[in-house]
Amino acid sequence: MEKAKNYSFILTLALLILSASFYFIFNGVKEPSYYEISVSKGDTLWSLAEEYKELHDMDEIEFIKWVQDENELITTKILPGEQLVIPVQAMKHDSGLQLADGD
Repeated sequence: MEKAKNYSFILTLALLILSASFYFIFNGVKEPSYYEISVSKGDTLWSLAEEYKELHDMDEIEFIKWVQDENELITTKILPGEQLVIPVQAMKHDSGLQLADGD
């Protein structure tokens, strides 16, 4: 009888863990949505980091590294007309903060 209780407990625990796993897999944390900007003449990654500094919590070097990684940039050189994802969450913009398009 004691053995049956132990198996019941283990089975219940396993089902609970399995249920929690499925919950987190299918209802996982959504990744934040970031803004995409068009690079204007004279823009640099440094100037963009400065321009958007009120809308993110990174220093300039972290901002530049993030933009390079997200946009698969090999160098820091950017060209007018390029589309870049920047680390400014969409919901920050929706809460009343306004992005300058730079055009």
